[in-house]
Amino acid sequence: MKTKINTPNREDIHIKFTQTAMDQLQLIKDNDYTIEGLCFRLKIEGKGCHGFDYALGFSERHQDDLTLHIPHSNLDYVMDPFTAFYCQSGVVDYIQDFENNAEGFHYENDSQKSYRGKFFKDESKAPELK
Repeated sequence: MKTKINTPNREDIHIKFTQTAMDQLQLIKDNDYTIEGLCFRLKIEGKGCHGFDYALGFSERHQDDLTLHIPHSNLDYVMDPFTAFYCQSGVVDYIQDFENNAEGFHYENDSQKSYRGKFFKDESKAPELK
């Protein structure tokens, strides 16, 4: 039997998208036929001493995903319950820094400092399981 994480309420999640990120998302959705049927996803990809690493991009929707609407747009995004627990407040931006060969979506977690080192040994910082 697989253990599941209780998904936070939508009202508890306060992720902002910059105008640049929303414009890029809309441009991609309007012009890239390869993402038809896919959704934009914020996901925790890994963890190091500095905190979590994040992946942002398009993927299939999963049954336990939390779907959220980007205010002032016609765009939605999804997160799995684990990501939703640790990413309740932050900013999604789109970076275009050609001088440093950096381009893509970026997530800045407001709580990133809390997740440095071996924070997971403090059980109060772990998600509640159902």
